[in-house]
Amino acid sequence: MFDYNIEDAQRILKSFDSVDLRFDDHMLDNWFERKINFDYVFNCLKNEMILSISKTSENRFKLIYPHEKLKTKDLYVIIEIDDFEKITVKTAYTFSKSRRQRENERK
Repeated sequence: MFDYNIEDAQRILKSFDSVDLRFDDHMLDNWFERKINFDYVFNCLKNEMILSISKTSENRFKLIYPHEKLKTKDLYVIIEIDDFEKITVKTAYTFSKSRRQRENERK
């Protein structure tokens, strides 16, 4: 299994096609409760500027985007990339914007 780095992930995100995007069962099971807009997640992955990206494990990345509506929140999207550069959204959730800002201050 190929192990992608952050630069690989950014390249793949810039060029992926909608047929290369899948949503994990966990994401599908929790989307209503978490009030996640699938169209916005897709738009973020395809068009929005990533506020932060980090590698969490082999071929898994945490991406942070601005929240669709709330200025005090961020949207966290956890993705996994397979050997064929297909992207699976494992989960997505919102979190306070101040968390990201504190993490950036520590760096």
